[in-house]
Amino acid sequence: MRYLFVTDNGVIDSCSGEVLELDQLERVMLERPGGVIAGNNLYPVLSQLIPMIKMDIGWTATLKLQKKKKPKSGRVGGSIYFTRMTYRFPKERYLGTRFRPGAIKWLILNLELFHETDDIQGSARALVELAAMRGIRPRDSPGSFGGALLRASPEWQKGRTPAPWFISEQARMHLPGNYYVLRDGYHLKSVKSAYYIDQQSSHHTVASTIPLPDPRYLRARGRLRSVERGEYPEWINRENMNMLDGHTGLLCASVDCSLIPRTLEHLYPPWAKIPGKHIAWIWTSDLRLFDEWVKLEYVSCALTSHKMDAALFEFANWSLDYLSQHKHPAIKAALLAAYGLLGVKSDGRIEKYSISGRPIPPRSETVNLPLLGEVYRTTVVNTRVSAIQNVVARGVIEAETRTRSIEYARDLEANGFKVSQIYADGLIVDSDHCPYVPRYWRVVGALTNVRSPTANTIHSNEMTRTPGIPSGRREIKIKEDIW
Repeated sequence: MRYLFVTDNGVIDSCSGEVLELDQLERVMLERPGGVIAGNNLYPVLSQLIPMIKMDIGWTATLKLQKKKKPKSGRVGGSIYFTRMTYRFPKERYLGTRFRPGAIKWLILNLELFHETDDIQGSARALVELAAMRGIRPRDSPGSFGGALLRASPEWQKGRTPAPWFISEQARMHLPGNYYVLRDGYHLKSVKSAYYIDQQSSHHTVASTIPLPDPRYLRARGRLRSVERGEYPEWINRENMNMLDGHTGLLCASVDCSLIPRTLEHLYPPWAKIPGKHIAWIWTSDLRLFDEWVKLEYVSCALTSHKMDAALFEFANWSLDYLSQHKHPAIKAALLAAYGLLGVKSDGRIEKYSISGRPIPPRSETVNLPLLGEVYRTTVVNTRVSAIQNVVARGVIEAETRTRSIEYARDLEANGFKVSQIYADGLIVDSDHCPYVPRYWRVVGALTNVRSPTANTIHSNEMTRTPGIPSGRREIKIKEDIW
């Protein structure tokens, strides 16, 4: 595999070890069979190749636009990045037959999509090796990478169908997400000494230790029609909950919640903090959290499966085994993206962008992009639901992660420790000595002077955690002209 590493010092050719000038890069890119172009923030660098692409009808470059709508202003932002560059040779005649020689294909790896790094060469090689070990071709983004890794499972059945759409849409409204909470009295309180403990590879571990619902056997059970009309009749009472033994998924239940003491509120999920009898959508793992403060009355309906998704189980175990032997951080996003795709939406339009020296394709339009000028945009209406879609399985993973964090926090509190913060799959324990660590958990490290202005933020002398903003993302700047 040939690599072109785009660094601050220029473009390095893995075959020759030389730093290429712009004209040399154009020549190298026309050498078979192609390879991988890897680096951070490649858009301004590769945009300098656009004159070459537009002057030759053999070249085609494809791009993606990640659009993100800002909730407050309503403005649409996002990033633009190249995904592939392909050169197709003209047809030739041999022994009276016309044929087209094999194309030269360059995959563009924008490493900032996977993780923040200065190790361009190590990250690119780690991702290509990951694909090779799974028997697939490397992909340009974590999402497409994760989907290909999951579909490569030997347990993946040809013709697999997604979960029923109405079940996925109902489950989407009740996804647990990450659970962040502070113990009462710890808002902005400085903790001199603490330990940060989290679940080891939480998503992979959960998927490998509990049966995730198989979409083929995912059913709406009970009185779902009545629930959709705003009625919540009793289907299964608390004495007959064994009817759901072996089922995993989402339940619509009537719960009776007492007024939980403020010092214990962080040990309960959000739906349990509403006092009185009320209807709540809970996940099957939440059934382990009922106690003297929170009681189950009855269940009205269930969106569950009694069969395990063998493909997810195999993928999770393969990922854990691979991570135990390969520690490079670049592969983490590609592996985790498979679970994110379980909640993918199937509606909407797909916009494809390309640059070529050929005339504008049918059903395409010309638009202008920064640094590129005119490009072709083709809009495709998405009418097919991804076979990976299984929102209930994603919810089960998130709910199990939350339940395990709460269960461990309860156990620590019962043994005299104070858990100052539950941080998704991790805990901050206010203690100057390390507590016991159960299976599937690990001690990340000791922290000093820990302060949390919000439940989803950790500030200490040793680290800072803010969800949604990877460390270093704010430091990426557009490269200056490297040639």
